[in-house]
Amino acid sequence: MGVMKIGRKRAMSLSKKLIFIAAMGLALMSGAVQAQDLTKQQRAEQRRFAYNNSLFVLYHEVGHLLFDQLQLPVLGREEDAADNVATWTLLRQKTAEADQALKDAAQGWILSGIAYDSGGLESDYAAAHSLDKQRAYQIVCLMVGMDDDAFEPVASEYRLERDRQKSCQSDYDTINRSLEGLLANAGSKKHSGTEVDVTYHHVSGQLKAAADAFRSSGVFDAVADELRSRYRLRQTVQFNAKRCGEANAFYDPETVEVIFCYELMQDYMDLYAANLEEGEIPPANSKRKNK
Repeated sequence: MGVMKIGRKRAMSLSKKLIFIAAMGLALMSGAVQAQDLTKQQRAEQRRFAYNNSLFVLYHEVGHLLFDQLQLPVLGREEDAADNVATWTLLRQKTAEADQALKDAAQGWILSGIAYDSGGLESDYAAAHSLDKQRAYQIVCLMVGMDDDAFEPVASEYRLERDRQKSCQSDYDTINRSLEGLLANAGSKKHSGTEVDVTYHHVSGQLKAAADAFRSSGVFDAVADELRSRYRLRQTVQFNAKRCGEANAFYDPETVEVIFCYELMQDYMDLYAANLEEGEIPPANSKRKNK
């Protein structure tokens, strides 16, 4: 079994890479993504957005971990199933903070889809991951499927048709029933809990601020604590935050290790700040603007 990555960045043709790099360069020169040019409120929102997207990604990787270590059946694409685990886990927390995390994660996939032109290459349709925008809509669907009254405003923002909102209830019920059945008594009863070792690797230079922000967010330790208390896995799990050379996060079944790359935290922060150039983060139905 190979390393399972979230597929944060999809392959782009050279021309698309040049267009994206040029657009980011213009944003940088205009000062749109410079932290010192953001207001105090914007910096707080930027960090919240980055924290919450990181949290969703970590629960996604825990999904891969559980599929592997518990040998759970997975019907359909594992990447979609891992997204469902992340959404389901946050929905079951039933807190305002968890709800906001899901809203930010959905918007994160919308912005990622625009920035990295998800669906712009034919190979995107054959990839292991759904298109970024599809991943956003799946989060919203499960939200409204779980609680129509509470999340109808979110579904409306994403212009999710009423008939689809109703069928989302069936989707959520199926996923909830399946995951409750699979994870109700997850792991060996011979073990009292899962041992998780959390390590934040030192980093310097441009990534240091992102690394410090990730550590101070507490999301890595929070997910590790939940894994310790809720599941009983035989293997010790390693949680490593470090420089990877790419914006990503992944689960490695060979080392039973969840790796979060500091570059991904930076990517989320840059993604949010760059979109402030238009004065606000675009709504779900926005499209790339030619500049």
